[in-house]
Amino acid sequence: MESFLLANQSAVYACLFLGTLGAVAFFEYVSPKRDLKASMRVRWSGNFGLLVINSALFWMIYPGFGIGAAIVASGQEWGVLRLVAMPYWLQFLLSIVLLDLGHFGIHYLFHRIPALWRLHRLHHTDHDFDFSTAVRFHPGEAVLEHGANLVIVLIVGPPVLAVVLFFFSYLLTTFWVHGNVRMPAHWDRRMRTTLVTPDMHRTHHSQVAEETNSNCGGLFSCRDRLFGTYVDEPGAGHEGMAIGLPEFRDERHIRLGWMLANPALNPLRADEMAREAGASAR
Repeated sequence: MESFLLANQSAVYACLFLGTLGAVAFFEYVSPKRDLKASMRVRWSGNFGLLVINSALFWMIYPGFGIGAAIVASGQEWGVLRLVAMPYWLQFLLSIVLLDLGHFGIHYLFHRIPALWRLHRLHHTDHDFDFSTAVRFHPGEAVLEHGANLVIVLIVGPPVLAVVLFFFSYLLTTFWVHGNVRMPAHWDRRMRTTLVTPDMHRTHHSQVAEETNSNCGGLFSCRDRLFGTYVDEPGAGHEGMAIGLPEFRDERHIRLGWMLANPALNPLRADEMAREAGASAR
């Protein structure tokens, strides 16, 4: 299995990417959780425009870098998991746990450090919440986050197969947790005892600051309970909650050019600047 994934990682990655995107989009169409209010054409052109830019940087080939880091760590005997002899199955499980913990830590810091938040907030300025939100990341954040993940791989020293499956699992879950899908309540409750669900992550995209800074987990839901960042439900309910950030409500903030400029905008004047730009254009 490992040799097959290593030899065909790009093809497998592309198939999982397109298959998961299509599957979540289908479920959104069949059973949506919320009515979408913003222009779908404008939102999708902006969000997937960012995907194209980030892919041109290195997003689509990032698993190769991660696997390369794992191979280097293995060859040099680097990583905390190399310090103690243990069976392969235990090393594999601990690798998944530690890589997920590292991803949680990165996301947490992007919300707590002002300079990092200026990059990450673009993800939260979407006016709706659907599978396209999963690819709405500023290129600056993409570079920093993926670089940090590579450092974590070198620190942990996981087996190569664990890195491959971890990256693929995040590819599957990132579209899923951003899905505008309606799940039966008892399914959601059972699933979120272990894994992050769309309802759990949707709360993270609320305009309420306490809720925006909650539920930072990407794969396992226990991280937020452990570190005190778990919020069970949004105060206004999932269908009544306001999505996004209140200081970026003008429609221009879902257009690609304004999205790329977002880290440089003063949030206190962001909507005012957008309205002024619109007036001057007319």
